[in-house]
Amino acid sequence: MPSWLAWTLSGIAVVAFVTVIIIAWRLFMLLRTPGSFKARLVSKHDDEKPGKPVVVSYNEYSVEIFSVYSMWPRPVASLPRHALDVTRFPRRTRIRSWVRLDNLGTGEHIKLSAAHAHVSELTTWYESGPAVGIGHWREAPRRRQRRRYF
Repeated sequence: MPSWLAWTLSGIAVVAFVTVIIIAWRLFMLLRTPGSFKARLVSKHDDEKPGKPVVVSYNEYSVEIFSVYSMWPRPVASLPRHALDVTRFPRRTRIRSWVRLDNLGTGEHIKLSAAHAHVSELTTWYESGPAVGIGHWREAPRRRQRRRYF
């Protein structure tokens, strides 16, 4: 075997190995963030395709959805809390539950499937916000959230 072929194949193997390590490290760091859990994106908008694995992270201002098999540090979707409506569906199985996140500002909706405990966490976070009509609950927050880079 020529030496240039061996070097090319070993270079491709190293790049593939480093890519897998970066994706695994990113997933580990995303799941260590408080308010993050694994879910399955059942449908985005109205296309009923099989779900892809995602990590859902909620914080003070928004719900962010990150793709699992990606190195991209930005979320696939970000729904601001001030324009969010959460609809929880009845339990379909003993372990999984479904939730629908609606962005009232843009009309976008995302349907997620996750463990029952995680869906309960998300709906509790949503319901624990200030009551609608008191203060500036349905207005955009004045300060920007600091970006987390993984």
